[in-house]
Amino acid sequence: MKLNPIRKDMLKEVANIGAGNAATSFSKMIDKEIAMSVPEIELIEMQDLPLITGDEEDYIACVMINFKGEIQGKILIVLEIEAVEKILRYMFFLDSEDELPSEDMQHSALNELSNILSGSYLKAINDFSGLELNQEIPLSAFDMAGAILSSSLIDLSENEDEILLLETEFSLANDKVELFYLFVPEQESLEILFDKLEGGSFV
Repeated sequence: MKLNPIRKDMLKEVANIGAGNAATSFSKMIDKEIAMSVPEIELIEMQDLPLITGDEEDYIACVMINFKGEIQGKILIVLEIEAVEKILRYMFFLDSEDELPSEDMQHSALNELSNILSGSYLKAINDFSGLELNQEIPLSAFDMAGAILSSSLIDLSENEDEILLLETEFSLANDKVELFYLFVPEQESLEILFDKLEGGSFV
């Protein structure tokens, strides 16, 4: 996979619009002001994926969403457990001393948030490229980073050496929440996306 400065700037602009849309939607959901940092974009080696949170034994939440249409691939949304707890307290309007809801409700809320995030990014891709994309039902899990991230992309690991990482940060009231957003189009799909972007709004 090649990511020259022009292509990186394209993705950064698309991601920035997507992040802004996501922040607006999430803000309405929890009735709080939310800001998001400009996403940082980099290619990482597939083998380094379990280390993105710092340690492959870190306990994390991961939501996987397949997308299909004119291009296809996966989206992974990764959060450290501490960040998940902060977000859930906002979503369920809980104080710090309140007990979190059942694990089923936690998964449901996390999936709902991930639908908003992934949908916002995919809409930004559609706006810039014209590509029609549809996301599937999200699947969430809590586990150690090494186990969950390796298994999530096992079907791509034979054909892909690198994946695209977008790292951004929410600011909710006095809390900052780091979020890792992995956009993993199939190799052929990525080239189609760049062809559309290079021939579209960026020219």
